[in-house]
Amino acid sequence: MIQLSPGAYRHATDRWGSFKRLCATLPEGSFAVVDRRVARLHPTLIPALKARKPHTIVQLAGGESAKTFEALEQLMAAGLSMPRSGTLVAIGGGTIGDVSTVAAHLLKRGVRLVQVPTTLLAAVDSSLGGKGAVDMTVRGRVVKNPVGVFHYADEAWLCPEFYASLSDTQIREGALEAWKMVASLDEELFRAYTRRAPALERMVKDARRLKESVCAQDPYEQQGLRRVLNFGHTFGHVLESVSHFELSHGDAVGLGMLCALDVGRAMGVTPEDVAWKVEDALHQGPGVLGRERTADLLKEASLKDVVALLSADKKTGSAGELRMVLLTDVGRAEVRDVTADVWRALWPAWSRGVRP
Repeated sequence: MIQLSPGAYRHATDRWGSFKRLCATLPEGSFAVVDRRVARLHPTLIPALKARKPHTIVQLAGGESAKTFEALEQLMAAGLSMPRSGTLVAIGGGTIGDVSTVAAHLLKRGVRLVQVPTTLLAAVDSSLGGKGAVDMTVRGRVVKNPVGVFHYADEAWLCPEFYASLSDTQIREGALEAWKMVASLDEELFRAYTRRAPALERMVKDARRLKESVCAQDPYEQQGLRRVLNFGHTFGHVLESVSHFELSHGDAVGLGMLCALDVGRAMGVTPEDVAWKVEDALHQGPGVLGRERTADLLKEASLKDVVALLSADKKTGSAGELRMVLLTDVGRAEVRDVTADVWRALWPAWSRGVRP
């Protein structure tokens, strides 16, 4: 374990309970950013916030449309008169959390942030680790997260009533992200998960513990240790973009993990039996989408489009090589440089929806 100087990493306090009970602790005059759909599904949410006499409440539509400069400007304008001692509370999925984190970082050069993830995907991943970002359009394609900040939350509220209203698809998306961390970071837990699927609350706690253990060692990605959390993200982001974000982030990461396993095998980094074991577990456990979905998406994109998206990826090296997270064993991962000839050789199989 790398020893950090005091204050180098801010641990967010995880608080479990009903939203109404936790909201009673929110400082008066806070700035709330709320996913509009969540507010409709949970009609007591807005009244609970109003009882705390907020500075303002802004409702946004969740999804990638929330991660635009236009949405960010809306938040900045709404929070312009709040004091630097104020609190911004982000209530929604990962996209609401992302744009709210950027806003919290920029308003008054930084205000207090409380994350309230309302999706399983946000609970296990994006609400922890301090990252916030917005998207940009490059050559007509939306590129995910090229502009962002680090701004750690002081608290995270984990409210089971929000997860009870999620669809099976949303549960799968969050579970895929949790299994990503287990497969790449913890062999013992991976074995336990393959024997018996964890309860939802247990899975959230496990995933948050694993992610925090990585973030605490490299809180601002200065040492490269946090890159291991990007397993499945390189080609996952490409598939999200070519689908025009009809493919969810969680499902994209699932398919991206299959691509990463293929790249690892092709380079001799990921042993054949490990690739089979992890791919089978992703099907049997969280239920990763089939490879035919990758093929369907790639029919909508030219190789030129994919090259442009990969070159815009913030994980690309100076010489254009991809820096991908590849498994060396179950629970172990390394960042390796991947040249274009490696993934291009896999393209025909991916386009047919078969394992190379």
